[in-house]
Amino acid sequence: MINFFRRIRRKLADDNKPLKYIRYALGEIVLVVIGILIALSINNWNENRKTEVKIENSLIALRNDLVQDTILIKRRLPFINEHYDLNESLRARVAKPNATVDTLIQIMRYEFNPNWIVQIPYNTNTYNSLNQTGLVENLSDSLKATIKNFYNTKISLMDRVEKTTNDYQGKVTSYVNTYTFGVTKIHDQGALIDSLVWKNIDYGHLAATFQGISNFKRILFTETKEELEFSLESSRDLIAQIDNYINEIYN
Repeated sequence: MINFFRRIRRKLADDNKPLKYIRYALGEIVLVVIGILIALSINNWNENRKTEVKIENSLIALRNDLVQDTILIKRRLPFINEHYDLNESLRARVAKPNATVDTLIQIMRYEFNPNWIVQIPYNTNTYNSLNQTGLVENLSDSLKATIKNFYNTKISLMDRVEKTTNDYQGKVTSYVNTYTFGVTKIHDQGALIDSLVWKNIDYGHLAATFQGISNFKRILFTETKEELEFSLESSRDLIAQIDNYINEIYN
């Protein structure tokens, strides 16, 4: 193409001898400018294409992260629901009009499990990379807003669960330093220690301890359920939106 323009430029220059060198110089400048513009256009196209490939790969990776997270959530939710219901059933038994001190001792000594579970280790590497590289800003306003709102809400819910977990751990530490319990094999301390601990106990302290720790466990499992259910439902919606975006833009 440059040769084509060069031939035209030479013809124009030859038609007017006095202006030949001026036209020749201007023609060279025009050719250089055209060449630069073409090179820039090709470079910009290549860079845009590389960016689009990075975005597509990131969205696919983000989708895979969300799919794996939903699998973990589905496994965890039944456990959370089961232990939440168990905790509520124990609280209900103590709250019955015919409940006695023996009811409370039976629950605290043999049935109540003060253990808790750690939060699911979600994979946020892809989301963090999208933010750090600025690629998230290249997405449509709708998808960008959905992704950011999802992770911001998720992080907020997880932070709340973590705070309640820390408070609950403090309650549990005080509990296990005062009472024994045999609901789990790992905490089975044997008949001697168990009998000595429960021989002369403060019933008022035992009642207050059960009230405090079971209430914190209720809050902890309620907040955990809320986070898991939000993550599960919102992940499904976000996966569908990512699929639609990839199909529309890249297919």
